Amino acid sequence: MAYQREGGTDWHNILALNGIGAWKMDPIGQTISCCTRGSEILQIPPNEPLSLVALKGKFRPNSDKILTQTLNNFLEASQGFIKVLEMLSGTRIRLRGKVVQQGNALSYCGSIESIESAELEDHQVLFSDRADLYNILFQDNPMPMFIWEFGTLNIIDVNRQALLKYGYSRDEFLKLNIRDIRPGEDIPLIEKHTSREDVYGEIHQKVWRHLNKAGELMQVEITGHRVEIGGRSCSMVLINDITDRVEAEEQLLASLKDLSDYRFALDESCLVMILDKDKNVEYVNQKFQDISGFDKSSLRGNSLEVLYNENQGTLVTGCWDAVYSGDIWRGELKGKRKEGGVFWVDTVMIPFKDNDGLAYQYIWVGYDITEKKLGDEALVKERSLLRAIIDNLPIQIYVKDTEGKHIINNRFQYENLLGQASEKETLGKTVYDYFPEEIAAGMDAYDRKIVREGKPVLNVEEYYYDRKGKLVWLLTNKVPLRDSEGKVVGLVGMSRDVTDRKKKEENLKRLNSALQKKALELERSNQELEQFAYIASHDLQEPLRMITGFLGLLEKKYEPLLDPKGRQYIHFAVDGASRMKNIIMDLLAYSRAGRIEEKVKEVAVDELVANVIQLQKELIKQKNARIRLGKFPKINIPVAPIRQVFHNLINNALKYQREDQVPQVDIKAEEEEEFWKFMVIDNGIGIPETLQGRVFILFSRLHGKEKYSGTGIGLAMCKKIIENLGGTIGFRSIEGKGSAFFFTVPKSIADKKGKDRINTFDH
Repeated sequence: MAYQREGGTDWHNILALNGIGAWKMDPIGQTISCCTRGSEILQIPPNEPLSLVALKGKFRPNSDKILTQTLNNFLEASQGFIKVLEMLSGTRIRLRGKVVQQGNALSYCGSIESIESAELEDHQVLFSDRADLYNILFQDNPMPMFIWEFGTLNIIDVNRQALLKYGYSRDEFLKLNIRDIRPGEDIPLIEKHTSREDVYGEIHQKVWRHLNKAGELMQVEITGHRVEIGGRSCSMVLINDITDRVEAEEQLLASLKDLSDYRFALDESCLVMILDKDKNVEYVNQKFQDISGFDKSSLRGNSLEVLYNENQGTLVTGCWDAVYSGDIWRGELKGKRKEGGVFWVDTVMIPFKDNDGLAYQYIWVGYDITEKKLGDEALVKERSLLRAIIDNLPIQIYVKDTEGKHIINNRFQYENLLGQASEKETLGKTVYDYFPEEIAAGMDAYDRKIVREGKPVLNVEEYYYDRKGKLVWLLTNKVPLRDSEGKVVGLVGMSRDVTDRKKKEENLKRLNSALQKKALELERSNQELEQFAYIASHDLQEPLRMITGFLGLLEKKYEPLLDPKGRQYIHFAVDGASRMKNIIMDLLAYSRAGRIEEKVKEVAVDELVANVIQLQKELIKQKNARIRLGKFPKINIPVAPIRQVFHNLINNALKYQREDQVPQVDIKAEEEEEFWKFMVIDNGIGIPETLQGRVFILFSRLHGKEKYSGTGIGLAMCKKIIENLGGTIGFRSIEGKGSAFFFTVPKSIADKKGKDRINTFDH
């Protein structure tokens, strides 16, 4: 600090002689510098900056905390101070601080001095000498006050008003600790706010809960000033009882919350509009604006009729007539949206009256029922549509209650069954009004059972005789009718006239009976024909053998006598007999195909095809044919029939070839969903398109016997075998380019015992 001189007097030396030093703080660097005397008191090097952290280390606990809090307030709030602190050496010092304006800058500075013990004693004496001031400020204060000590929290003094407020005598009160006047659950808060003086602060203002002697709870607003009395750190507390105010505030807050909740609930669920006595809009809530599209500004200056359709005019006039009379009006109003469209509101209009009974305001509260009204309108349309459908369906539809009384009858029901001109004539009546008692009793019992058990009855055939005595058959469904809670309240019946169908069914039964009879006769005829073919083909072989044998003997014995013409005739006769024998043998084989049962067993098709090819080895060698085989599965099937099919198809592929062409035959298999498909493909002469329709006809030969041998029975036999197995057979052929024959067999074929066998690929 600069020397201060006035009239030549060295005031700096005078302050130093009186033991007072000076200090200055650098708020940016957080350091403090002292003059020589100040450095001696603080026991630090003179004129050297000392950090505030190092400065705090010079003081005892509690004093260092007070110093920290004081300097923080000094820097942040520019708040001057006077503090008495105790250093680690035991020296007590008085530290003063002040913020001084120097030009455009602030200077943070102050003084420091040691306090002798005698001076402290003089201070206490001075305080005791001012007992009159103490009494005025403390004892006679009209507000309750008491003093408690930090550390022990004991109460060391109390004024008269506090004794009256808490209900204790002075001796009783001075034996209390501040914990004793607080509810038990607040004790942790006491420890938190009073454990340290720096936490408590120079001035402490809080709202606490206190207990009086009777245990009654009080809400108090305290103002505590930290003071030192007789070397003890204490707090002087001023008490302001705000119990009544807090309760009133709580009640007010509760009322305000209730009002807020009511308003929130009203705004969330209802459309609200407030009008003054002249019907001018003062307020519309958000829900009103969202639904109608109108706000206060758009309604101002317009009659409220702008909200309503023309056909609502009478209703609106009646509303105003009612509220002008002081009544509450309620009704459903259909409004026009600002941007087009309509909205429906279930509305209440309430007049607010003053003390003279005059309406000064109107509140318009409505509940949006647009969806309900639109739903009602849609329901009316749906009912009309449903009724139109019901009345025009060519079936009888009716509804009965639990007593069997008709409550709905469609046109087909009341005109055709009940013989009435309108539905109205049938309502409330029962079956006893339309049918003989014995028939009506059965119908009624039938209906009551459905209502009682609550179970539908479907596709029941019933009959009655109409007014002309004609038998009428009905196919009826009846189901229980339930309400929204699931209780049976009646039944719904639907009957369709099936008289024509019943007649057709009777005719069909007669036709089926006749067809079954014909089928049995045909089966017997087929069996007889098969037996005849077997016997005929078997018995015809003996005469043929005789003819062939005798012709052979005739040719051998009389050969020298026969001319070439005779020998030719004998050759023709023997050849014809031989061909006749082949035809008979083929006919015998055809009659047996599919008739002789054979057990189903697993067959490796590749082995079966190899055996068939082995039997054809001479023909293959003779024609130098090439055979290509694909991959074949293992199948469960009768062996002999399937071998016969492969034999006939492979033999035909080798036989029907041009002499100048090398035969090429491809044999392969393909898997389908439920079948195995086998193919035999050749490059032979093919089949003319005009003859393809005769391929599978018995004894149908497509080529001359002079060039290609055979009886024309092989393919017909293949067709019979495959179809007996449940498969199909077919072909594709182009004349001159070859043929592709294919057939299918099921993957599952039942054997004699009825067991299914599954065919699998042999991998």
